[in-house]
Amino acid sequence: MKIPSLILFMGLFWLTPLPANAETSVYEQTLKGKQCQETSSQQLGCEYRIGKTLHISIDGIGRTDTGITFMKSDSNGDFYASIGVLHGCVIVKRNPPDLDPPFTSDYAFISPRSGKVYRTWTECGADR
Repeated sequence: MKIPSLILFMGLFWLTPLPANAETSVYEQTLKGKQCQETSSQQLGCEYRIGKTLHISIDGIGRTDTGITFMKSDSNGDFYASIGVLHGCVIVKRNPPDLDPPFTSDYAFISPRSGKVYRTWTECGADR
């Protein structure tokens, strides 16, 4: 009698939809929200729209005067960001953090030197 109940529970669990932003990693969400374009003066700029509450703009990518602008970032929203002083990358974070595998250390790192998105701060920091 206990086994059929367990099978029913497992079946219902797998049929329950996950929240939209929990289906993919922060890295994948950041890649999905990335849009880059080159200006008439041949400067590269990228915008990153992640979830409902995070919008980042990086202008002059790779230049000495690169600008990072947090167009929208809410620490109480679904995603937010900060800057890592050691590696110089933008750190994109999920809120609240997903502590269940595989997302236990689920971040994305954006390099202002290239505009690329990385899974780890060491990869991002090495992008020089």
